[in-house]
Amino acid sequence: MDSVIAIFSQLGADSSLLYQFVIFVITFILGKLLFFNHLQNVLETRTAKTVGLEDSAEAKFEEINKMSKEYKEKISQATKEARTNLDTQKTEIIKKEEARYRGIESEVNSQVDEERKKVAEDINDKKEQILNEAEGLASNLVNQLTRG
Repeated sequence: MDSVIAIFSQLGADSSLLYQFVIFVITFILGKLLFFNHLQNVLETRTAKTVGLEDSAEAKFEEINKMSKEYKEKISQATKEARTNLDTQKTEIIKKEEARYRGIESEVNSQVDEERKKVAEDINDKKEQILNEAEGLASNLVNQLTRG
């Protein structure tokens, strides 16, 4: 303890050191109550609002990314479903129109066959007529050649 008193006396400290220490402690306590606690509260609030909001913003970004992925998946799924429906309807329409085409084609082919038969019958009738007339014409020609 003597060494501490010796150090204080070399520094020029006297009996007023105790009063100065008490004044310092009272000033510190008053400063803490009036200023430092308020400053600490302001710093904590600022930190909470900046860093806390950053964490909140990161959480919002994660939520946004999650919602974006869900949206993209739903759009992709809807596109696939629409394409599948389109392909199904297209196939059905193609089958229906092809069946209709085949039906009309068979009708046209039957009409063509009927017309061919009619034309063939007409040709055979005309051929028979010509052959029947040919005998008469041939006999006429023979008669004229023999007379003439």
